[in-house]
Amino acid sequence: MPEPGDVLSLKSVPLFRELGAADLARLSRAASTIDLAAPTEIFCQGDLPDAVYAIVGGDGCVRIGAVDRQSKALMVEVFQAGDVFGEVGVIESKSRTASAVVEGRVRLLRIGAAAFRETLVNSPALGEALCRVLARRLRRTFELFQDATFESLEVRLARQILYLADVAGRADRNGLRLVRRFRQGDLADLLGVTNRSIITILNVWRTDGTVSYNTKTAMLTVTNRPALEALLPQNHEETGVIAGTGPVNEV
Repeated sequence: MPEPGDVLSLKSVPLFRELGAADLARLSRAASTIDLAAPTEIFCQGDLPDAVYAIVGGDGCVRIGAVDRQSKALMVEVFQAGDVFGEVGVIESKSRTASAVVEGRVRLLRIGAAAFRETLVNSPALGEALCRVLARRLRRTFELFQDATFESLEVRLARQILYLADVAGRADRNGLRLVRRFRQGDLADLLGVTNRSIITILNVWRTDGTVSYNTKTAMLTVTNRPALEALLPQNHEETGVIAGTGPVNEV
């Protein structure tokens, strides 16, 4: 007998891949499929966490971020197909600390908070998988914290671009192109700095052939990866930080 569509979609998400039939069925009963396009806001900073979301389709992404009282923005992470977000707020039962906004088009599974918590309590497989996800994200968060404290903006930007290239890059004849549009303001929001600071660094990198950047399309290509990697301090290789894992986001 064919499985319900939501169960098949759940199985496409690494976090749920090892769950048993009963756990998948419980989550499926509490899940609904949503197709969204930019610039839809999925939830806002300060909202009550009533669901966990899994990206199960579409060629877009979901950007997680926050804005302070002076309208200064910080982009915490960019999630794409296969990723889950909003889980920390649901586990804590506290208000969202960031907003989630669609870029492009995505298909989401919206899983009710109560069913997610019930499954987490009763499923060691989900608990173990979630611990692995959060541990990897925490490692990256610590790495970003170290960079913000000790490293130059050039190093921080190089690390973010390499990370984005690893999780959402596509090789072409010119190098490794980011498949998402990243305006200079978006890159600034990722680091919590001004647009001018990012423009200055990108201009230097464009001149020396490290990257190419089209200001009209906001498409960035890493044309000389070794040059970017050479900017990174060697001590990060000894910390055991795993590349390609997003930070913990209490959303």
